[in-house]
Amino acid sequence: MSFAQAQPDDERLIRALEERGVICQGLTYAEKQEALRIYLSRKASLNNQKQKVKDTTKHSDLSETEKVECISPE
Repeated sequence: MSFAQAQPDDERLIRALEERGVICQGLTYAEKQEALRIYLSRKASLNNQKQKVKDTTKHSDLSETEKVECISPE
């Protein structure tokens, strides 16, 4: 039941990420799901890295994952 409830949220998130250019447009449904999985994995990894940094100064450098124009599983 919880999977059925999560689906519309995934679709809204995918749509928003497409509009922002994070996920490439023109992908199939399966490719969009994979792009979302990649995005969330990168986001979690980036958050884990930030938590490990003990320096309280702001880091303005973009990570390699943030420099990508859009995510498209290939």
